[in-house]
Amino acid sequence: MGTRHLLFGAGGLSLAVPAELVKTIHEQLTVQAVAGTRDWFRGLGVAHGKLLPVTDMGAFFGRRSSTGHTLEIAASVGMSGLQVDTVYGLSNMPISEIPLNRQNTASHRGENPALSSRAIVQDERVHRLLDVAALLQSPAFLNIAENSH
Repeated sequence: MGTRHLLFGAGGLSLAVPAELVKTIHEQLTVQAVAGTRDWFRGLGVAHGKLLPVTDMGAFFGRRSSTGHTLEIAASVGMSGLQVDTVYGLSNMPISEIPLNRQNTASHRGENPALSSRAIVQDERVHRLLDVAALLQSPAFLNIAENSH
């Protein structure tokens, strides 16, 4: 049996991550904004008694803001919460290779290293596999200061 993936939507993008990389899905996580940070950085929440930085995935990808659920990433990958619109559920469908087009990769930061041509197709929707490790280590994701270039 292959890896199970969590399927979700953020800012009009359909995405997937390996399910074992998500510690918890928070339905309503209270997040406090942090002054001097980019608009896609939602702020800090408290989850399981610890601070959790939360990123609006729709806004991060240069799309509309995401609201709804926060995916708390497993600590083994990095401390982060990803705010998304919709959680579709788990999938055991195999991974397919589907070429990326400009619509998939375009963002206000240019090329997106966290998205790949790997995808899961379920219910006629193509969920791009998000490379969580690459995302959490990318300079664009780590640089939350408002006036940075």
